[in-house]
Amino acid sequence: MIPGRKLVCGVIVTPGRDRQSIVVNMAATMSEKSMSDENWLISRARACMKPSKNNPYAAKAWMITARSLFPNNFSIQFEAYSLEKAGRNVKEAAKLLEEMFVLFPNESQLWEEIQEILEILQTEMSANSHKNFLTEIFAAVSTPSQCQMLLSVAQKISNTLEQCRLLLLAMRKFPNLVFEHGLKLLDTLQQAELEAKIKYPVNCYRKLFVCDVLPLVLQKVKKLEVQKAQVYRWLQMSVEFYIMYVTQSPSFNGNTRNSPEMLSPTKLSNRVSIPGLFDKECQVSDPWGSLLKLLILLGQLMDWDVPPDLFSEPREIQYKNIYSLYNRARQSHSPEQTRQVLYTTVVLFLECLYTYVSSVDPQSFLGPSASHTPLVLMEKFENETSEEEPQAKKAKVQSDGNPTIVGAECLTNSSRIINSFTTAFKCYELMHSTTELQTEFMKLCEIWHMETWTWMGHFQTDMLIYQGAFTDAIAHLQNFSSAIKENMQLRSNLQMACCFYCLQKYSKACELVLNVIKDLPYTHDRLPVSNPSEPTGAKGRQLWLTKCTEAEILPYCIQLLLAALKSKAFSSKGDDTSLGHMVVLLQYDWPKSEALFYEVLKKVIQQNSLVYNQFFNYVINVDILEEFAFLKTPEGGKVNLDILPTSVKVISQQRTVTRGVNKGVKEDFKQTMVKQVGRSEEPVEKLIRTFLTNERISILKALS
Repeated sequence: MIPGRKLVCGVIVTPGRDRQSIVVNMAATMSEKSMSDENWLISRARACMKPSKNNPYAAKAWMITARSLFPNNFSIQFEAYSLEKAGRNVKEAAKLLEEMFVLFPNESQLWEEIQEILEILQTEMSANSHKNFLTEIFAAVSTPSQCQMLLSVAQKISNTLEQCRLLLLAMRKFPNLVFEHGLKLLDTLQQAELEAKIKYPVNCYRKLFVCDVLPLVLQKVKKLEVQKAQVYRWLQMSVEFYIMYVTQSPSFNGNTRNSPEMLSPTKLSNRVSIPGLFDKECQVSDPWGSLLKLLILLGQLMDWDVPPDLFSEPREIQYKNIYSLYNRARQSHSPEQTRQVLYTTVVLFLECLYTYVSSVDPQSFLGPSASHTPLVLMEKFENETSEEEPQAKKAKVQSDGNPTIVGAECLTNSSRIINSFTTAFKCYELMHSTTELQTEFMKLCEIWHMETWTWMGHFQTDMLIYQGAFTDAIAHLQNFSSAIKENMQLRSNLQMACCFYCLQKYSKACELVLNVIKDLPYTHDRLPVSNPSEPTGAKGRQLWLTKCTEAEILPYCIQLLLAALKSKAFSSKGDDTSLGHMVVLLQYDWPKSEALFYEVLKKVIQQNSLVYNQFFNYVINVDILEEFAFLKTPEGGKVNLDILPTSVKVISQQRTVTRGVNKGVKEDFKQTMVKQVGRSEEPVEKLIRTFLTNERISILKALS
């Protein structure tokens, strides 16, 4: 027993103390007598820290005494550590923790403390002062002890995921550990994913493998003793993870709220939740950049001839470099070089594909809360003269060459989107250019279950239109019609209408266009937009990329209707109804459409007549009215115009008995013209919409 312990523990009864107080003190004395010396010292230190006394200096004095008397007692050492923690003394607490780690390696209470500290190290920065203080203690521990703590705890943990996370933390803090534990950790994560039988590639094991451990190992260990088949397996796993990571909708992982940054199709990161990982561990700030760097590192491991800055170059240079690799591979007939071409081409293809589709249909990856307007790629119509070959035939003739894609003025980043599409198309063609490449690419498609990537459907449709394969494009759109989301229905109908027009199936094309216009919202004030019919200086077939908005789509639809009506009106089977409908529609884009109007006028003069009794229901443009009024004069050729409304014609016929035919008709024509000029201020867009609704059957009949 410690000398003097009886004196310290004795109960002194003083005058005035009640019987109950004496009993309590006697009970405490009896309890202390039954304690071991070690526990008694601990109790004295704790007593000094009670709120009634709150004397940390006395408590510390007790613990210094206890540690001197019992240096090999874990309870005393841990109590001293706890006392320093309570006093927020970082250095003293760290020193005691390190000493306990050396002297008492098998104490469960110590391991629980160390494990708590290491778990905090893996989480995000917290406002919790206790957690932050524990990280400060660990930082004050000597470097060798930190390393040993991490490794020892990792070995003791039975949970594979926790073990892998601790080893990763150790390798990040102590890079030399990568040489010993790097490959083992890769094997452990790969095996853990297999044993867990997780089918979805975006899981905790794959994320740590692809994003954290593999890049660390490749950067530190330049010469890895692994078979090339294993390296290709790593590459396949990496590509699959990243493509599924960036393309999964937030609805998959329960993230229902999108920040303004997330809603940008050009944003490289997407908040993802992966079961088993902390939120900080789930996020990859630059998925595509990480994948491209990983491809370069794996290529260097296999002595690939890939420039380190390949993916930092413009799209044209990227593809040019890959095509050079392709030519060298064909000359060498080396399977290894063929695989090099395959993987670099596949990764570039997928990155370009993602960039394009995320612009075309932002909801594919950002979920239904994405507010961005979809984009549509369609055939671009020119205002050809009657002597020129119709646009539909041009498309067919020039489908062997690659057309030019023109971006609408409303697209601020059209060149980036277009370059991504054309590069993806070139990569796709390259992967199907030889039997070897096509076979290897199809194997990758099976491994990655590419048939489940529904978002690729937009690219496939646009690729077929780009190739001029309009029949295949229609079949593709029809096959996927049930899976098309509501926000993309307008895009689908427009592209189908475009394809039917290029196949010269004008009635079907215009039926779809009329459906599109019917579903478009009506805006009273028409805004100036880029005109798809304006010449661009480029020769040959052209496509037009624009937003699916009323301001962009309505002018295009009217252009398509005009092009279809013109093909019919100026053919051998043309009739006056087609010409009349053209006159009505030409008012929409006046005076830009003036040249085509004079083509119609020339046709009317040539046949010296026009029968179109709906004329005064819809034609209100003063310039057009003046031209038709002139045709009735001797100077205009006295063209026989039967364009009065049916009701006016009946009245005119009733007056012919007494007043003569010519005089009555001239007077009625003149009065109707004057009355019509008074309507010239009516909104043209509203009038055109009314025309398309009321005359739908007539328009489709004229094109049949």
